Amino acid sequence: MKKSLVTALSVISIASWADPAPVADLSRAGGGAIQTPKYASTADRIAALERIVEARANAQVAMQQQVSALLDEVSELRGITEMHSYKLEEILQQQRNIYQEIDRRMGAGASSGSTPTTPTQPTSTPTTSVEQAPIGNPAAVVNADPAAETTDAGGAEASSSPSESDAYESAVNLVLKDRAYDAAIPAFENFVRTYPDSSYAPNSYYWLGQLFFTKNELLKAKAQFERVVAQYPQSAKAADSLSKLGQLAEREGDTAAAKQFYQLLVSKYPQAKPAKAAKAKLETL
Repeated sequence: MKKSLVTALSVISIASWADPAPVADLSRAGGGAIQTPKYASTADRIAALERIVEARANAQVAMQQQVSALLDEVSELRGITEMHSYKLEEILQQQRNIYQEIDRRMGAGASSGSTPTTPTQPTSTPTTSVEQAPIGNPAAVVNADPAAETTDAGGAEASSSPSESDAYESAVNLVLKDRAYDAAIPAFENFVRTYPDSSYAPNSYYWLGQLFFTKNELLKAKAQFERVVAQYPQSAKAADSLSKLGQLAEREGDTAAAKQFYQLLVSKYPQAKPAKAAKAKLETL
């Protein structure tokens, strides 16, 4: 009897740990019981998972779109930055070129020391008219009076007073900074009138040639370039002026004169930068 009681208690204990039986729905007609499971069906679980996956996929798509938009903005900003950096470098290079040229000219004037040379630049108003300067005549440049050539870059003994340097820099800034070309012409003319023996004189005449060329006043431009070649053959702008004279002759269709200018450039200034371009021009003319 005691053993049967223990066995019965064990069965009851095990039954209490088992899953409860599903609840029977007795509301149907006929008293038939339809069992409803306690947990959601497999279809419901799959539908829930699909909703979760779809939500995550939509979130990933939105995130990718945001990342793509940010990358486009970064690329655009990088392009703008590179453009600004390029323009800034151009401006800085122009400034470096100006001050290097000023330093070189001042050094050339100082190196002439106390050895005076014969001034080659008249003290009168600088000539810009066609009648007073040789125009488009390579022979005039080739046969220029050797006595008129200077022994240094500035012609006469250079005076690099602060006022002189300021006046030259002010005229240059009208071109490079202000783009005031019309105002720059009288500024350079006034400079060479006030400082006819300046070491900046050849540069000033070269600037005048460039400015007249920009205004399409070609005869005046030629006069200034030829002045540099004839009166300042030792200056750094002599080779550039010969190159400009050749280009002007080409523009006017005077091939023979252009060849003469280029040949003169190559023979007198073979190491100058414009000489390489002049050689290439001679091969095509």
